[in-house]
Amino acid sequence: MQPPSVTVLLVSGYAFVLLLIAWGFDHMGQRSAEKAAQWRTGNFVYHSDQDAWKCHQDEWLYPASFDPDKRVIRYAGQHAICGRCPIKDECSPSPGPRELTRAIDPWPHSESGRFHRGISLCVAVIAVFLSAAMLLGAHDAADVIILVSTVIVTLVVAAGLGRALVRTPANFPQSVPHEASSAAVDVPRRRPEPAPASLDQVVDRYARRWASERRRAPVDLPNPSVRE
Repeated sequence: MQPPSVTVLLVSGYAFVLLLIAWGFDHMGQRSAEKAAQWRTGNFVYHSDQDAWKCHQDEWLYPASFDPDKRVIRYAGQHAICGRCPIKDECSPSPGPRELTRAIDPWPHSESGRFHRGISLCVAVIAVFLSAAMLLGAHDAADVIILVSTVIVTLVVAAGLGRALVRTPANFPQSVPHEASSAAVDVPRRRPEPAPASLDQVVDRYARRWASERRRAPVDLPNPSVRE
């Protein structure tokens, strides 16, 4: 058996480099999402055993509702506790208590995550097709073994990246009320209709109008006599 050709080795190496690029791009997107989530939660710590967040004042935020559109659980503090908190203005400027959200699906659980995963999947698919196309022109046993191994590895990685894009989430929590974001329909504001006037107001309105018309009516003055 002859040693594999340089072209086959270069193609296989380039395919594995593409897999590393795909993994790196997906990992960077995941790290960015984690950093954004940490920035939103601040100093709050999530306790999975209680399914609640604990703030730096040792108060708890429990599940308040579930959004099936965004697939996040909303946690809210208590009005009485957040209202008298000494750092209320710094923690939550809104009149209500502090609210936090937590995604219930694993990465990628958002549109930005699916975008990063989609780009990573495209790069992995390019690696699969590149090694598979090189396999069609290979004739030596060593070249075939290396290219087949490369195709299998790249195909497994691409399948793992694409599994999250076609998976249908079904872990809806039933212990909290559901509040969909799409249910909040913007109702156009209408100009309030004036209240119907009473009988006394109608009579007074027309009495003033008739009186003003009588005052503005022209007065016929007698013509002065003309002396001949």
